[in-house]
Amino acid sequence: MIFNYHTHTSRCNHANGLDREYIEKAIERGIQTLGFSDHAPYDFPFDGYYSHFRMKKSEAEEYTKSIRALQKEYEKDIRILCGFELEYYPLYHAREMQFLKQFSPDYLILGQHFVGNEPNGKTVRANQEDYVSQVIEGLRTGDFLYLAHPDISGFEGDEQAILQAYRRLCEGAKERNIPLELNLLGIREKRWYPDERFWKIAGEVGNEVILGTDAHAPEQFLHYADEQTALSIVKKYNLKLMEKSPLV
Repeated sequence: MIFNYHTHTSRCNHANGLDREYIEKAIERGIQTLGFSDHAPYDFPFDGYYSHFRMKKSEAEEYTKSIRALQKEYEKDIRILCGFELEYYPLYHAREMQFLKQFSPDYLILGQHFVGNEPNGKTVRANQEDYVSQVIEGLRTGDFLYLAHPDISGFEGDEQAILQAYRRLCEGAKERNIPLELNLLGIREKRWYPDERFWKIAGEVGNEVILGTDAHAPEQFLHYADEQTALSIVKKYNLKLMEKSPLV
């Protein structure tokens, strides 16, 4: 692995380690481009609500300054980018993009954990059709570099309906030339994703695929077996793996 665009920080409340420690481990791993993409604070149009799995609005400036300072400090050793991971919420997306603009992020990745709109959203496993429709709508904004853990939904129920939903998602991403992330966190923690049913379809559709460490602790960069498992899925389904960094 020579690039990774999916890296979190302790600000999201479910990761640990210093920003610097992530960089040091990435260098040890041999990564040449490291993108930070912690969960973006969401600029909801009402007071008193805060999603505890993301940084606070008041932390966004400090996050950006920290990554930018480290970018300069380590410029001879590794290329560092500063981005965000966020959901696409139709009611609030335009407001959110205006809010994030002030921090001049290098990129955004779409990581859809809920359908609908917070604070009344449902989990992505609640309705496969709603999940797919909302993700495709988000990709069509043109605001996202790629789609993180596209198979996070872990659909259950009628097999034919699941496969149809997966194909619609793959075709929607292909239409926009948006890469799909094969997520190493799912492999590392033995979660319900990667779902090989999804990746078989991605191979048939011809989607571009990017590996994402989804690091929540610095030492996770040194879990080499995660990448080997992901590469075995790439080979099994003849996936079009991105070998060059998507941002030059």
